[in-house]
Amino acid sequence: MLQNKIFFSVIAFLILIFSIILIGYLTPDYHPNGGLRLKLSKSEINVASESFVKSFKPELVNKIKVISFESNPPILRWLRNTYILDEANKKIREQKLSYFWSVKFLTDSDSNVVITGDQQRNVNSSTIAELKLSQDGTVIGYSETFNENKVTNYLNPDSAKIYLEQFINKISGYVSFTKDSLEILKQNNLFVLDKIEEIEKPERKDYKFIWRGTDESGRLVYLKASLIGDKFKSFEITLPIPEEYNKSESSVYEIITVIFLFFFSLIMTIVVGLRRIKSYEIGYKNAVGLGLIVFILFVFSQLLALNFEFKLDFFVGIIFGGVFISLAAIALWAVGETYLREVWNDKFSAFDLLRNKYFSHSVVGKTIMVSITAGLFLTTLYLVVIKLISEYFNINFIGKSFVSANHITTDHPIIYLLSSSFSSYLFLILPLIFFISGSLKRLVNDRLTFIILNALAYTILIYMFIEPIQASLILSFTISLTLSFLIYEFDIITVILSFILFNFYLNIVEFNFIANNAYSSIWNVTLISSGIFIALGFITIFTKDKEIDINSLAPNYLENITERQRLKKELEVARIVQMSFLPKQNPKIRDVQIASVCIPAFEVGGDYYDFIQLSENKIGITIGDVSGKGTQAAFYMTLAKGFLKAIAKNFDSPSEVLSRMNELFYENVERGRFISMIYAVLDIENKTMKIARAGHNPVLISKHSSDITLVTPKGLALGLEKGIIFNQVISQETIKLEKGSIFIFYTDGFTEAVNNKGEEFGLDRIKQILEKNSFESANKLLEILQNEIKKFIGKTQQHDDMTMIIVKIM
Repeated sequence: MLQNKIFFSVIAFLILIFSIILIGYLTPDYHPNGGLRLKLSKSEINVASESFVKSFKPELVNKIKVISFESNPPILRWLRNTYILDEANKKIREQKLSYFWSVKFLTDSDSNVVITGDQQRNVNSSTIAELKLSQDGTVIGYSETFNENKVTNYLNPDSAKIYLEQFINKISGYVSFTKDSLEILKQNNLFVLDKIEEIEKPERKDYKFIWRGTDESGRLVYLKASLIGDKFKSFEITLPIPEEYNKSESSVYEIITVIFLFFFSLIMTIVVGLRRIKSYEIGYKNAVGLGLIVFILFVFSQLLALNFEFKLDFFVGIIFGGVFISLAAIALWAVGETYLREVWNDKFSAFDLLRNKYFSHSVVGKTIMVSITAGLFLTTLYLVVIKLISEYFNINFIGKSFVSANHITTDHPIIYLLSSSFSSYLFLILPLIFFISGSLKRLVNDRLTFIILNALAYTILIYMFIEPIQASLILSFTISLTLSFLIYEFDIITVILSFILFNFYLNIVEFNFIANNAYSSIWNVTLISSGIFIALGFITIFTKDKEIDINSLAPNYLENITERQRLKKELEVARIVQMSFLPKQNPKIRDVQIASVCIPAFEVGGDYYDFIQLSENKIGITIGDVSGKGTQAAFYMTLAKGFLKAIAKNFDSPSEVLSRMNELFYENVERGRFISMIYAVLDIENKTMKIARAGHNPVLISKHSSDITLVTPKGLALGLEKGIIFNQVISQETIKLEKGSIFIFYTDGFTEAVNNKGEEFGLDRIKQILEKNSFESANKLLEILQNEIKKFIGKTQQHDDMTMIIVKIM
């Protein structure tokens, strides 16, 4: 045991060190945001923006500001589709337009600042000016918002050009202009006029100017500016990129997977939830606890994204959003937990220990170590696969996670990324574990088969936000294969934390290469914090555990699931017993056709039929229905079969056989248990059928298509009475055999079969079918009856077996 713990700890430690080294080696060149090169922090950008506007627009200094860090997706798409990834990231770092700081100045009367961390969407209506600064703090754009309808004065083209060039030079501090196009090849940030567009308005003229020049790397850039009448509107330095990269298109695959996962989770939650609620197989205590955690983390992450700069109405909006996702988490966990526990309860071992406050148990320590190690390993695996596939594909990263950068603008990036990763990615991994893995576990027990099939299912649903789709699928399969291994070998908490920490580490590692002293320590703090938790886990693993049966810590409702599984297993055993005692084939006897069937119901009803060869020309036919269900009914059926086999060959009279059986059955079973039965003796030589009935359904006889009668000899069910009354009541009838005669023996499962309206199939329908098809063979007639009853009941679940024997005289 100790050797296993040591071996496990050494392997985990080696994987941990290996992962950290490889992450350092592969970043920033193969990281999605490897082009980041932040020279200034948010606070420094705040100071720089105030300094800039003070020189040309001092009234903006005291305005409310919203600072965000944004990317320029068209430029990123262009460079990543032009170069292999590591080269693309180097090109991105060399120029200053791919990422930029946006400083928006808001109106004093603003009441619409922010509702969520998506600041861009919420502040636009209140923005009066926006200053764009590159990662090193250089001004690359500025725009103002005002009521353009009030502007009536305008300038002539030359005056407009001079005004804009002077204004831009003053704002930027580094941009200059020339009339000589050759000069721009010798000096960076020198621009020459390329194009001017005059826009005629009813009372004024507006202008759009474009200058061309070169940036620090010698790359061609454009400076675009606009003038509304005589008022400055905007200017921005841009790269000339092909038009196709300016189009932002949502991935169809992403949309399909999101919609599928949403509706799949919703349907599973509703369907499984309703069934479990009815069976008292669901608990809410754990789910409510998780919902509360999700609510707190969601609200906290939103407030961190805003640096706690909010107003009451926005706070209310965040609260409503938090309540909605927490309710979703409660429903998902409550239903998913009971669904997975049914087939894989041991996957909740760490969860149950934590829930019952066994924090120092070695299983908890193992979960901590594996979760952190696996999170870093998944990050490493992600970067390694990106490196390998970038040799074959031009990779582009899409989706909000690669565009927004709230973790850079927040004052507490580690806490923000942890809380946002948990509240976001929890809703992706939980449906996968609960419903995909839970369903697959019901079908597959082999370890390797499960891991591969589970990985394939995860691959389809975990979209990695990478183009082309082939690259995304390769990466997704690699990550999914690791997650599938983790869920098979460890527990649910390990998988959840590993996946969340993977997304956390993938974002937090950016602070290791963005080249700013204010951020450089964040990655180191993350590693040190992770190391502390691993050390705690290591200590816990080697601490002697209290003796505790982990299975006993499971929620109480699991007992109901266990009881249902026990009953299900019992019914399966009973079904096997029942089917094993039924005839394997119909007897063959001259001038007679015999067809038989027993259609099992959802529950084992104890139907029984058999054929006993009494002589060459004589055969015993029996059909019965044992009271009760499950293994007990199967046991009584076995007992009845044994009694009949022992008695039938000693007595020629069916009524005598049933009398003897009644005595034996009454002596050997508890009171209240009984069997309804018909026993008939078919004698070909004498051309007779002797029939005795012990409380069973009558026998249908058709001698001509329109002549259908019921044979109902008197008799009590077997086991109801010791024998005195039974022997007085029991009687038998002898039927003369005629060519074309049809005898139908059946149980009440046929006549009492119900459809979705609650209507019974009934004896009359059987008679009608017999009248119409009496010319058919026994097998064909039985087939017609089965097809008709299947049409009648549809998908309605039946709770009693349907058994029938058809004998036709030829």
